[in-house]
Amino acid sequence: MKIVCSANMPFVREAFNTLGHPLVKDGRAITAADVHDAELLAVRSTTKINRDLLDGSTVKFVGTATIGTDHMDIPFLEEAGIQWCYSP
Repeated sequence: MKIVCSANMPFVREAFNTLGHPLVKDGRAITAADVHDAELLAVRSTTKINRDLLDGSTVKFVGTATIGTDHMDIPFLEEAGIQWCYSP
């Protein structure tokens, strides 16, 4: 399983190596091409989660390690059937 992760999350490689193949990048640099064939996206608030990033991708789950969701287009995620969570 391909997992795209924000680099500013501590121990992200160690945590996700057990589940699949993490691609670790600066959150501001994550692109639609990066997530096109990914199943999971783990980010912080520097990554804008929206239609431009995820439309046409195979992402099934987005998790953000933040207490807010203002960087996430939740109506789009729900319309697309993409599960999501955040860390309040």
